[in-house]
Amino acid sequence: MVFVVSGRMDARSSALDRAIADPPPVRGVHATSPMSGLRRRSLGFAGLLSQSVSAIAPCAAAATVPGMLVSTSGDGALWAAILGVGLTLPVAAAINQFTKRVATAGSLYTFTAKGLGATAAFLCGIGLILGYGFIAMYSFAHIGLQVSNLLGAMGFEAGSSGSVPLLSVLAAGAACAVVMLRGIGMSARLNLLVESIAVVVLVALVVVLFRGQGRHPIAWELLAPQRVPFSGLVVGVVIAITAFVGFESAASLSVEARRPFAAVPRVLIWSPLAAGVLVVAATSVQATGFRAAGVAVGSDPDPVRTLSAFYGVGWISPILDCGVAASFFACALASSTALVRVLMSMGIDGVLPAVHRTHPVYRTPHLAIGVSLPVVTGVPLLLLAAGVTQAVGILLVVSAGGYVLAYALVCLAVPFFLRRIGEFSFGPAVLACGTALGLTGCLSVFLVAEWRGPRAAGVWLLALGIALGLAGLRRARRHGPHPLGTHDTPIGSEVLGGARIPGPGDGATAPVRSPE
Repeated sequence: MVFVVSGRMDARSSALDRAIADPPPVRGVHATSPMSGLRRRSLGFAGLLSQSVSAIAPCAAAATVPGMLVSTSGDGALWAAILGVGLTLPVAAAINQFTKRVATAGSLYTFTAKGLGATAAFLCGIGLILGYGFIAMYSFAHIGLQVSNLLGAMGFEAGSSGSVPLLSVLAAGAACAVVMLRGIGMSARLNLLVESIAVVVLVALVVVLFRGQGRHPIAWELLAPQRVPFSGLVVGVVIAITAFVGFESAASLSVEARRPFAAVPRVLIWSPLAAGVLVVAATSVQATGFRAAGVAVGSDPDPVRTLSAFYGVGWISPILDCGVAASFFACALASSTALVRVLMSMGIDGVLPAVHRTHPVYRTPHLAIGVSLPVVTGVPLLLLAAGVTQAVGILLVVSAGGYVLAYALVCLAVPFFLRRIGEFSFGPAVLACGTALGLTGCLSVFLVAEWRGPRAAGVWLLALGIALGLAGLRRARRHGPHPLGTHDTPIGSEVLGGARIPGPGDGATAPVRSPE
């Protein structure tokens, strides 16, 4: 307790009391942060978790990825899913070396700058832009396809018309724009609600199929596969990783988090782990069911619907379609939310045009929203209008390549960052470098395999995006050097001594405390 007599401390007051009442001045603390335009310290743990989980879109992933794994890895599908989880968790551990120390809207882009410098950081930023942007396009396209399939299955002739997918994408894009503009709080609450409902529906389907398969819910061939090509297994691992990409997007909200250095690391570990359990379970059940039902995964347009009908639970398919469509919407919203914050950070660093300004009322990066959202909705609109729905898979190739590139770079940056701040540790450095090496190998095999397949255009688009990005970096450097890696910093009102704390005579009711 502080005793004040005629404006002076009583002798019984402690040193802590005196320091709080009259803190010594702290130099170097500014009145604003480079990212004060965002609504700082406003988002709780649930909001961060909903961002990460929604970007993963576990319901959509668990409904679509197992079929893709079976078509690429055959009997090795289950092990591809397990290895995908096993490679994602070390990536989360590597990213957490940064999230425990740095709060920034730029997430992996800023983290890479702290360890590897400008060129690698910009390359990581390009990977994130391609990853977030193309997964958002992929999600918007699937919203249109899912709604169309749902209406068609329910007997509505309009469901098969070309206007339904287009109107669905437009409606979803408009909803995302409104929610993203109004603030991260609304976005987080909507994501949490939508994805929770979607996951419940998917878990119900997994349980029904698991019980329907009787005493052998997992085929022995999946546990001990034979004659699985190495390239097919590696491609399957990369596809499995795409089921968890976006888990790191919670780091892009660390500026807006109330306790970023505690909450973000927990989210980055638990969200891919929980999604991994769901995807592995769905893969084992669906792959076993495909074998029992004789489903031709590569040629069947909707293998999950066929599987449900085989086990006599076809009634769950329309419900699952609703859940998957909702999950894709949550993924599009969460991915776009992370995308605009990366663009904002790169704008603050001066390597992109002035898209870093925020709305004066809603405190959201409205310029980045206005630039990016028409693109991520326009591309799927063009694909659906042209009737080339098979080309939607190309978007996933570009996104997977961008994500894995960014993950590999941020893992490689870990030992350099730890050494730079004087906290080098052998274990985290070795784990991060080994993960970066594994990701690089998987990405190389994946791109070679896709380049030889029907989705080769995705590899060319990825290469084109990286080339254009590096050309933009060289152009920016000609206009003067720009220090990359701007992050959030404490402001005067959050630090004792950083700003004058009013006394009782100034009408103050409580001292200003650090948000941490």
